[in-house]
Amino acid sequence: MAAIDEGSSVLVAAPTSSGKTVVAEHAIDQALAAGRRTFYTTPIKALSNQKFRDLGRRLGADRVGLLTGDNSIDGDAPVVVMTTEILRNMLYAGSSDVDDVGWVILDEIHFLEDPYRGPVWEEVVLELPAEVGIVALSATVSNADELGGWLREVRGPTEVVVEHRRPVPLRLQHLVAERRRGRRLRHMPILVKGRANPDGRRFDEDHRHGGRRGEFATPRREEVVAELRRQGLLPAIHFVFSRLGCDEARDRLLSTGTSFNDREEQDAVDRLVDRRLADVPPEDLRVLDGARWRDGLRRGVASHHAGLIPIFKEVTEELFAAGLLSVVYATETLALGVNLPARAVVIDKLTKFTGEGHDLLTAGQFTQLTGRAGRRGLDDEGHAVVLWSPFVRFDQVAGLAASTEFRLRSAFAPTYNMVANLMSTRSRDQAEALLARSFGQYQAGRLRDAHQERLAAARAALAERRDRRAVPGDDRGEPVDPRGLRPGDVVLFDDGQAHTVLSVANRGPDRLRLRAAAEGGALLDVDVDDLAVEPRLLGAVELPVPFLPNDRSFRREVNRRARRFATGRPAGGESLRSVARLQREVARLESLTPPGDLVGRLSATVAVLEARAMASGWALTAKGGPLVGIYNEADLLVVEALGCDLFAGLSGPELAAVVSALTYQRRGPGESGPCRLGGPAADRLERLAALAEDITRTEHAYDVDATRPPDTGFAEVVYGWAAGGELHELLDGDLNGGEFVRNVRLVVDLLSQLRKVGPADLARSATDAIEALERGVVRLSVALGGADEEATVGVDGP
Repeated sequence: MAAIDEGSSVLVAAPTSSGKTVVAEHAIDQALAAGRRTFYTTPIKALSNQKFRDLGRRLGADRVGLLTGDNSIDGDAPVVVMTTEILRNMLYAGSSDVDDVGWVILDEIHFLEDPYRGPVWEEVVLELPAEVGIVALSATVSNADELGGWLREVRGPTEVVVEHRRPVPLRLQHLVAERRRGRRLRHMPILVKGRANPDGRRFDEDHRHGGRRGEFATPRREEVVAELRRQGLLPAIHFVFSRLGCDEARDRLLSTGTSFNDREEQDAVDRLVDRRLADVPPEDLRVLDGARWRDGLRRGVASHHAGLIPIFKEVTEELFAAGLLSVVYATETLALGVNLPARAVVIDKLTKFTGEGHDLLTAGQFTQLTGRAGRRGLDDEGHAVVLWSPFVRFDQVAGLAASTEFRLRSAFAPTYNMVANLMSTRSRDQAEALLARSFGQYQAGRLRDAHQERLAAARAALAERRDRRAVPGDDRGEPVDPRGLRPGDVVLFDDGQAHTVLSVANRGPDRLRLRAAAEGGALLDVDVDDLAVEPRLLGAVELPVPFLPNDRSFRREVNRRARRFATGRPAGGESLRSVARLQREVARLESLTPPGDLVGRLSATVAVLEARAMASGWALTAKGGPLVGIYNEADLLVVEALGCDLFAGLSGPELAAVVSALTYQRRGPGESGPCRLGGPAADRLERLAALAEDITRTEHAYDVDATRPPDTGFAEVVYGWAAGGELHELLDGDLNGGEFVRNVRLVVDLLSQLRKVGPADLARSATDAIEALERGVVRLSVALGGADEEATVGVDGP
């Protein structure tokens, strides 16, 4: 706050629930007092909605606006909450709305490492007018000073404030396992005095058999809840990285007859649910299994994941905040931004499905999840519990619990949309200068410098070692080319010992390996390139017969025959080994590719646009012009399809079906099944797939990452919905309500973009499609956000 009062930007890196928002509120108050505006940006619509409500209660609804794409509420207000993309778009458009802004709040700025959304933060930081102050709020990261250094370089004076202490101490951390004999729970501290608990090794005995025949088993979730209840550690959030797993855990607990709420609390739940779901059609509630969901809420148990429709998630959050839920089984979506701490956090397993496989959680992910343990003002300490698994070693568990390493890495890279906007607003020199000032390039430069320093040091050490021209104290023999050596030759290597050559092997056109017996009888294999100096030939002996180099008695006889050449030096080999090690280190460092050059990637991206007739030099063509207004992972494919009239002449439902192939991405392994749509939509989808393949060939030619191909897995469903179909007709076992709403909202979002950049007839069709799609549960989700939630947070397990 003092830094803000002095006019300095500030980066605050602190744990969850530590009060970072008060810094943002201070900047807002200062701006209001000075008659200036504040923009408060967040990574997702759901978080923007929450901040809009919070700030409205604090400042008054007439002083706070909201801009999320879905909602536009009083965008001229003194304080406007918005998604970061909205602000980025304003800056590229040169909007005058930014002219009187004093402060910009960048909430959750550590998400700049997100591969798709992350670059937006950097674009905003680089494009904001110099006189605008920045308040950057981040989780605790281990390289906050590096991020602060970059902000200082591109924004001027920036104060870095780092706090590692949690407002509610975390009682680190317990591993809980179930003994097979007697089905009793055993729990033990993961860390003792900050280090791995030595007693944890016994858990690893079960790893030898994958836990099938060992002493321990993974605890049953309902037993974990019972134990937490006995210890007074509820309410709890139990993180399960699977939507289906969350629902199954909830249902299993309810099947035991468990209830945490009394009659008065149940009535309070009923009143809130009735009020919030008044506009949801009864048939839709039936399809969404609303009765079971409501029964769980009344009994204080819920699941929370991206498979639920947004209004179900928001009701769950409200009830949890009101103290009417005791156990929530949740995916990690609950750990981002939404302020819902619990007394205890349970982590079901330490591996997470990434979309392609299961990976161990990162230290940052583990910290983010356990950060929800401990309610400020209610708990003296928070508790984190990890359930034992036979597939994760105890040292891995302890490593996560002890780690403070959460290094923020930039994901900044030029996208087609970014390049199009730069072409429209900057000269090429200015664009290259902007990329050169990015955090991505800042980090890359630091990594390149460190890499060059390590390589130079390794090369110098190797050169120093090879500068020795002879072994000190022994000038016998004549230097000999190692490639001329034969079995039986006795040579002096640079370790100071005499060696008898046993064999000479060619390992390649320029690679020779010698096998030799050292004075002490040791068998030595050495590449001649590992020798610091040429060996000296001392003489030769006749090798014993039969030739058995691996036999000790054979080597003893070799040493007896070569005894007259012995140096008497102690066995060593340090020189040979050190040279080999240094050579391997130099080769490794030379083989490493230094961090990417963003200006070079910009050139490659421009080359693709030129090859696709989207640009001519540093200027967009008429075909490429729409790229400025398309914000989509497949932005180039969208604009190519627009130029090929693949969206033209379609009805609303047909257009929605074709557009869905550009927004939908199947979760989990495998591909979507065949699309059974016929008519114009089927033809356009086939042409879209062929167009995507053609674009990929161009991208490969210029070494640019390939555009994600279209996916028709949602086309039939969205066609049916746009054509007036009912929810119960469209949902099946593979598609739940939350996925349905989210994917319809993504289609609506891209249709809205096409409506702005396309011709008049496409704008009319897009409007028809949007009106047909925004009804029922989809319409209810508009005011709640959530359409982009999972795309930003990560992929839940299947």
